Amino acid sequence: MNLVSKSPKPRRNRLLQALVGAVVAAPLGYFFGEYLASLQDAGGGALPELVWSDVLALLLAAMMASTGLVTLLMSLSRRALGRQINPEEVRPATPAQAVFYAQNGFVLFLAGVMMATPVMVPLVFAPLSPMIASAAMAGLIALLLIQTAGNIAIWVRSDEFMRRAMGESAAISFAILQGLLFLWAAGEKLGLLPQLTLWDAASIMMAVYLVIGLAITWRRGLAS
Repeated sequence: MNLVSKSPKPRRNRLLQALVGAVVAAPLGYFFGEYLASLQDAGGGALPELVWSDVLALLLAAMMASTGLVTLLMSLSRRALGRQINPEEVRPATPAQAVFYAQNGFVLFLAGVMMATPVMVPLVFAPLSPMIASAAMAGLIALLLIQTAGNIAIWVRSDEFMRRAMGESAAISFAILQGLLFLWAAGEKLGLLPQLTLWDAASIMMAVYLVIGLAITWRRGLAS
């Protein structure tokens, strides 16, 4: 049984998705900016400076968390989810499809939370104490275990078409990132390129994987 539709989605549905994402993400960004401004006013220069990889990580986290939340909310209504999966047929989604989309939304939301935590915790709890840092790390480990279990559940429930898309995304991402990592490391060793931290590399890795995964999903007609 296919859990997703291969039918093309009308342009108006894609525009509606973008609008919903903007409506969800814009207030979050506004209140986050207001919160940082209040911290700056209260604590002066106590906040750590954000580097480019922190900004990239927060952007990716906001995108994943908002998309995951919208997907979760969509899965609560089988009728709305049915229109999202296949706009050409007016029928509600099956219970299996609703569970599948809920799992995807939950895993994506967790990924956003995990991506934002290493950046947000030092900002919110500045100056960061070892106890809070250890608690945040323990929470990240727990979330990673939960997300891994969720990804396994998604793999089990996916059909062969979806599994091929997931495997293709992972393989292409690995090949590209492996080559880029080697070339950058060689450039660092030769003194031609600046040094990258592991957090810089992790942010780039997530961005590349999301772009490749989205491209493959769109090409295979799974972007519903």
